[in-house]
Amino acid sequence: MKKTNSNSLVVKGNDLIISRYNLSLAEQRLILQVASMINANDEDFKDYYVSISDYLDLVESNSNNYYQVKKFTEELLKKPLHIPLQNGNFLACNWFSSIVYLSEKGVIVCRFDPHLKPYLLQLKNRFTAYRLENVLKLKSKYSIRLYEILKRYENIRETSMSLDNFRKYLAIPDTYLYNNIKEQILKPAQKEFKTFTDIMFDFQEVKEFRRVVALNFTIYQNKNNTDADKIVKPKSQQNAIEQYSDNQRLEVLINALPEEERTKSIEAYLAKCLKDYDARYLLHQIEYVAQQKPKSFFAYLKKSIQEDYAKAESIEEQQKAEKERIERLVQQELEKLEAEKLSLIDMAVDREKDRIYEEYVSLLENNEKQELFNEYRAKTKELYQNVKEGSFLFEETMKRLITEYIISKNEIYQKRLEKIRKDTEEKAERAYQREKETLREKIENGYSRLPLTLY
Repeated sequence: MKKTNSNSLVVKGNDLIISRYNLSLAEQRLILQVASMINANDEDFKDYYVSISDYLDLVESNSNNYYQVKKFTEELLKKPLHIPLQNGNFLACNWFSSIVYLSEKGVIVCRFDPHLKPYLLQLKNRFTAYRLENVLKLKSKYSIRLYEILKRYENIRETSMSLDNFRKYLAIPDTYLYNNIKEQILKPAQKEFKTFTDIMFDFQEVKEFRRVVALNFTIYQNKNNTDADKIVKPKSQQNAIEQYSDNQRLEVLINALPEEERTKSIEAYLAKCLKDYDARYLLHQIEYVAQQKPKSFFAYLKKSIQEDYAKAESIEEQQKAEKERIERLVQQELEKLEAEKLSLIDMAVDREKDRIYEEYVSLLENNEKQELFNEYRAKTKELYQNVKEGSFLFEETMKRLITEYIISKNEIYQKRLEKIRKDTEEKAERAYQREKETLREKIENGYSRLPLTLY
């Protein structure tokens, strides 16, 4: 029996990443743990053994009775997933074709559904890989789904999706208003990612008539949770798109398409075009067609690529557009550098606050500790009536209120926190200025040397 290793890789095809399903936190953990047991050279699925002790950790239970295992596996087998196919079609199947409970060996034996072979076996391109350890500590089923989706765009560092698609990808109930999504899913996920995973993210709301209709995500590496030898370093700003790999070029082009046009057909067409056309040329055509908003995007894009519609502008207009494009990209990069600087400061302050909290609480007697928790549990319920008691968000909110109280009453803690903030601000500012100077040098060396997407 292969022992589950939190350092193992989970590798999924990108279509599986954006498939639609609604699983509990424990069910997702089980599937990901089994997926991490697949070897890169496997040509077929095998029987994958999960020990009952691992299973109990997944469902966070101390009971290993037969009825509980039976109920868990039966519920999982009732929950299909829907994978998008070409031309608006989809594949519906279960995650596992069978789950066998062997009580005498203390294991459950799982076998993936054969329909999932193209999405889990022998993957050469269009896949997302991450280490199992990045998701096992996440406390929300929504955080795991969001992690996978954002991990797919880690190299590009940006992605956008409509709020409707965001709801579908994460299986968010219709009863959740946007404010519920923001406060109970997005913000808690940001904190969990910063604490447990190798990436972090920011998000911006896209509004129409004051209503949020889409979300723009920016993804950052979380180097505090990544060993130096495991970090995939971002592309240098000196690299042009022709220096990217074929997969990276295609990913840039796909990301430039309107979200609703990102189909397998157009992806296959652009992959073919990359053999005959320069990637910059193709991107120019995509951006041009997106501005035209034709009834048939795909057909119009084909004609634009073949007949070079995008270069119908005058040379002067092209030069003006190019200058504006570079200025926009430079401004975006400066904003990202500023956001990274602030993020580093916030992370350092948050870590110190966590240390202060742990230090203070550890010195209390049990009865003092219980009295403090009871007092602030009541305060949290009073101040945050929409937050469910016992939830991850509730516990974190209560901890934050206690920490603020501790710091407000202790001058030593205040000075300690201020020193950490000041030291980190100085360090972050030096790093920011170095990156800013590097960017300035690249610009002086010529706009044409800047890549399509500044990293």
